[in-house]
Amino acid sequence: MLNREVLSASEAVYDGCQEQPIDLDISLPDYCPDIQRILKCQVIPSISSRNVSGDRLEVEGTCAVRVYYLDAGAAAVRCYETESPYLAAVTLKQPPEQPRVYTSTRVEYVNCRPTSPRRLDIHGAFSVCARVCGRADTEIVASADEKEMEQQTSELSVNTCNGFAQQPFTVEDTLELSAGKTPAETVLRTDACAVLKTSELMQGQVMAAGEVRLHILYLSSDENAAPETMEYVMPFTQLLDCEGIAEGGNCRVQLSVSGTEVEVHPDYSGDSSAFDVHVHLLASVTSFTSQTVSALMDAYSRAYELNITRKQKTLESLNGIVSDTCSHRFTVQCDNGLTQILDLWNEPCTVTAVVENGELKFNGKLQICILALNQENAPFYFERTTEFACSKPIETKCDTRCVADGKVLNLSYRLTSGEIELKAEILLTAEVYDLQTFRFITDIEEDTTKPKEKDSAALCIYFADTGEKLWDIACHYCTSVSAIRDENGLTGDTVETPGMLLIPM
Repeated sequence: MLNREVLSASEAVYDGCQEQPIDLDISLPDYCPDIQRILKCQVIPSISSRNVSGDRLEVEGTCAVRVYYLDAGAAAVRCYETESPYLAAVTLKQPPEQPRVYTSTRVEYVNCRPTSPRRLDIHGAFSVCARVCGRADTEIVASADEKEMEQQTSELSVNTCNGFAQQPFTVEDTLELSAGKTPAETVLRTDACAVLKTSELMQGQVMAAGEVRLHILYLSSDENAAPETMEYVMPFTQLLDCEGIAEGGNCRVQLSVSGTEVEVHPDYSGDSSAFDVHVHLLASVTSFTSQTVSALMDAYSRAYELNITRKQKTLESLNGIVSDTCSHRFTVQCDNGLTQILDLWNEPCTVTAVVENGELKFNGKLQICILALNQENAPFYFERTTEFACSKPIETKCDTRCVADGKVLNLSYRLTSGEIELKAEILLTAEVYDLQTFRFITDIEEDTTKPKEKDSAALCIYFADTGEKLWDIACHYCTSVSAIRDENGLTGDTVETPGMLLIPM
């Protein structure tokens, strides 16, 4: 009689990227001035929904293309933005049970050139990356009811996913300009970043609290005035539903910005002194539960030869979620006679993480975008790339897989003669998963045609080396580990000192 248990684990059925092309032939609308020179073309893909149906994954979203340029007088910065929807569909290797979908985007390249003062030719590509995991149950042998069978069992503790949900919500507010700021007429650029502060677990729900950090670059009604910036922090709390979550459990909440709408809001006097803001967020909630499974790892019979069927499986357990703020300082040389910085921002940073020698090591790359004025008071644009690293101690006992993310919380600078001293505050997050590979027993059959040959002697003498396993010795002599321990006064599972052992037969 074999006693069986069901081992629940996570299995990835897709982990890859699909490239989406960008091919645009744009005629500027009448309200946009003519193009004198292109400063920057920016591609901003976002994801609004992810859905798995059978063996098909569909990811929907929008891709915004912003073109910053100088008008015909080469004195004012202008912006044209267009947005188009996309659908990325991939076929999975099999339909997943209880699917969980984690997605991200990255820009591959973009080329933008004016074919006339009012026409733009834009070509590029971005990738939609996804990892789809499903529940994979494996039936394993926990023990056997057989007196003549010696068994080696192990208690395995793993974290398994027991709930996954995605929920969109919107953070909105009317944000006023600071005192002394000129009234706004046109919004040139917006950046929004969502940061999770706390998450409180309840039965079937999570109360998530965080903030949206918003950056706005705008123009006033004075065509000769330089663009101005505003920074806002929008706090929020949101109740997220996720079946399977319980108080005292373990979960992770991921937030991504799926869209930002900012409009100039005139006040009662007619001045444009505020912005109506709607930031659309998508929350992904994954809940984990601890599972302890008893597994039969090896067996032999003192009566017959055994036919053992095994299956190798890698178990992935969440070790922990590590979060840290990294302060990165660097210097940028200025060769264009820079006199004033109009705006400073960054493209989404690329971050990887690995566990080495007891440390979680982050490595990342950051692209800084700078809009500035030169000595002739003419706007110009340039960008620089910098690399950063950060590490934290961590305890692991096996191989790991890390999923890393980085968000720039703040960019500050100090302008000196011929260079810019920059400081970036980066929030680094890594999910660390322990990977353990086992060869589980899934079936055992006795071969009654092959009985074990038994020695007529009551005892055998065996000279053991240090580190030898008592299980291997017992298996060779067709006896039990407990009998060897009792006969020789041993307590452990291995031979601690070399010497003679009496083996009961």
